[in-house]
Amino acid sequence: MQFLNPLALIGLVAALIPLAIHLLHRGQSQPQPFSNLDFLRRLHHSRLRRLRLRQWLVLLLRTLIIALIALAFARPAHQGGAGWGGSTAPVATAVLLDCSYSTGFRQGGGSLFEPLRHQTRELLDIFSKRDEVALFPFASRLLTSEPAAGNDQLAKVVEELQPTQEGTDLEAALQAAADFCAAHPQLRQEIYLLSDLTQHNWAQLAAKTDWLPQAQVYIADLGTAERGNVHVDEVKFSAWLAAPGKKLSARALLTNTSSQAAPQTAVDVYLDGERVRHQLTDLRPGEEFQFDFALTPRRAGLLGGYVEIQDDALSLDNRRYFTLSVPDSFRVLVLGHQPEDTYYPRRALAASAATDPALALRFGLIDQLEPSLLQQTQVLLLCNLNYLSAEQTKVVQGFVADGGSLVVFPSPQADLNFFNRQLLPALIPSRLAQVAGQPGNQSAGQGLNTQLPHHPLLDGLFTQVAGDQPRFRAFYSLVSAPAADQESAALVHFADGQPAATLCWQEQGRTVLFATPLSLEWNDLPLKGLFAPLMHRLVRYLSLPADPDQPYLVGQPLRRYLPGAHIDDRLQAETPSGRKVWLSGVMQGGRCWWQIPRAEEAGLWRLWQEGRLVDLFAVNPDPREADLSLVPRQRLEQLFGADRTRFFGPRDELRSLVLGNRYGRELWRECLALALVLLLLELWLARAPQRRTPVPA
Repeated sequence: MQFLNPLALIGLVAALIPLAIHLLHRGQSQPQPFSNLDFLRRLHHSRLRRLRLRQWLVLLLRTLIIALIALAFARPAHQGGAGWGGSTAPVATAVLLDCSYSTGFRQGGGSLFEPLRHQTRELLDIFSKRDEVALFPFASRLLTSEPAAGNDQLAKVVEELQPTQEGTDLEAALQAAADFCAAHPQLRQEIYLLSDLTQHNWAQLAAKTDWLPQAQVYIADLGTAERGNVHVDEVKFSAWLAAPGKKLSARALLTNTSSQAAPQTAVDVYLDGERVRHQLTDLRPGEEFQFDFALTPRRAGLLGGYVEIQDDALSLDNRRYFTLSVPDSFRVLVLGHQPEDTYYPRRALAASAATDPALALRFGLIDQLEPSLLQQTQVLLLCNLNYLSAEQTKVVQGFVADGGSLVVFPSPQADLNFFNRQLLPALIPSRLAQVAGQPGNQSAGQGLNTQLPHHPLLDGLFTQVAGDQPRFRAFYSLVSAPAADQESAALVHFADGQPAATLCWQEQGRTVLFATPLSLEWNDLPLKGLFAPLMHRLVRYLSLPADPDQPYLVGQPLRRYLPGAHIDDRLQAETPSGRKVWLSGVMQGGRCWWQIPRAEEAGLWRLWQEGRLVDLFAVNPDPREADLSLVPRQRLEQLFGADRTRFFGPRDELRSLVLGNRYGRELWRECLALALVLLLLELWLARAPQRRTPVPA
C-alpha cells in the first residue's frame, strides 16, 4: 500500500474533531431531589445506557467518515505482491508522437492525428513535476531538437503540432527514447508511443531490438477499422528521349490498398500547367494498376508535371510529380582513326537525327582532336580507339572534367598499356584485361544477360526473337578497381556475367566504356536492330545535365549540381508553396553542389539565379507511407516484450491505466464509497426514533 498524495494524510487529524466536540459538550449532571420512586430510577439508568451506546456508535461513524475522506484525498494504491510499503519515486518518461503524413488520414469526421494529440495532452496532465518528461514529435526525423521545460510548455508544443508531409522513421524516434532513458538509469522508465501503427518501418525494426531499453511501453491503439487508400506510387518514363513535339511514352503505377473496389477513379495528367490526359479507371481491392500515357512537350526547357487521382481520405499521396529537361539542341562528335571506324555509329545516329531535331551530329578523325573541336560539344564518341597522344589525352580528360560525356569503343588492336596507365585512371575505375573468346570464330560467342540488373536506358531493347540478339565472339575483360571519387556501375552484362559496358561519374562528367570494338570480327552488334536506338538513347542520356537521376522524398536533405554555376553565385530555392530561401554552395568532388537542408513540401521546386530559372526538380511523399495496413499486435509484443507492453484506446481513462500499472490499483473510489455508506448509517442511527418503554401501572 502506498499513497500518491501523502500530504493529504494530514487530514486524518480532522478525524479527532467529532471526539473533541463530544468531549466539549459533555455536561456535569446536577442532582435534583424527587420523590423516592424506585422504579423511575431503574428506568432512567436503563435508557441512559442505551443512549450512551448509540452516541458512541455515532461518534465512531463520524470519525471513520472523516478519516476515509482524508484517505481518499491521499489516493491510496495497492499493487498485488508489493506488500504494504511502496514509493512514489519519479519516473523517466519519453513520449513519442507520430506526425507523419499517414496520421492525416481522415476517419470518422477527423484525422487520426486528433486522438493522438488529445491522448498526448492527457498524458502530460498525469505526470508530476518530479517526473523527467521528454516529448519527441517525429516523422522521418525528430521535429524538435531541444525538449521543452515543464509540462505546461510541452502542452503548448503539442497544441501547435500538425501532421507533416514526411514519412516515418520509427528507429530514429525509438533511439531518441532509448538515449533519454539511458540518461536516467536510476529512475523507472516509461515509453509512450502514439502512432497510427501502419506497416511502414516495423519490418526493419524486427531485427534491431538489442538497443531498446527495458522500459514499460505504452502504445496507442486507434482501432482496427479499415483505412482504405488509393495512391500514385510512381511515374516512369525515359526522360533522355524527350524532344519538343515528340511523344514520350510514360507509365504511372496506381495502388488500391483497401479491401473494397474504388470504382471510376479519375486519373489526370498535367504537363507544364496543362492537362494532357483524363481517364476513368476501376481499381479492384489490393490491385496495382499500370496507367500508360504519352507526354508531348510543346517546348524545350525545364518542364514539370504530375499525375493526379481524385481526392480520398488521404490526399497527399494522390499526386505524383515529375520533371523533364527537354533540350533545344545538343551536339555529338564522333571520331575514329579512319572513316570506317565511325561507319556504324554514323549510320545509326544519322537515322535518329531524322526524327530528333535536337540532335546535331559532327564526324571526323581522331587526328583532328583538339580543344577547339570540342567547343559546344556535349557527347564525344571515340570509335575503335587504339592510342592518343599525351596532348590529346589531356584534352579528353579535361573535356570530361568540365562536364562533357565520353563514349569509348576500344580498337581490336588497342594499346592496353595506354588505356590502363594513361587514359582510364582519370576517367573510370575499370581496366581492360585479356581478350575473352576468339575473334572471327563464327561458331562461338555469347549474348547479353537480360536477367541481371541493367541500366533503364536499355529497357525495351531486348527481345525474345531468335537471332535478334547480338552475339559476341570476343571482348576485353573489364576489371573494376575501386576509386573513392568515382561512381561506377555496369550498364549491361554478357551472358557469363562479365560487364559488357560500364558507366562512371567522375567529377562533373561521365564516361562509358564498352568491352568490345565496333568490328564484325568481334561481334555483330552493329547489324542488330537494337544498335541504332541504343546509340540514340545513349547520346541522349549523356547530353542531359550531369546530375544523378534520383527521386527526392519529403524530409530528405537536397543537393543539386548546376553545370556552369560558381560557388560565389547567388541562388534562391523556391518551394512549391512559393517561399524562397537563399542557398549556399559546397565544393565536393570537383563540383559545386547547392544544398537545401530539408525538403518540407511535396511538389515542384525551382532554383533561380538573378531572376532566371536554372533548375526544376520534383519532391514527392514517401510512397511506403501510403500503405495504411496495421501492424499486428503480436509483432509489437514480440518487439517490446509482452509483459512490458500495454495498449490504450481513445476512450480509455489514461490516468487509471498509467498510475494503476505504475503504483497499483487506486482505492480512493472505494474510500469515498465506504464513507458514503457510513454517512447514511450515521444519519439513520442518529435520527432513528427511540423505542418507548412502557411504564408499569
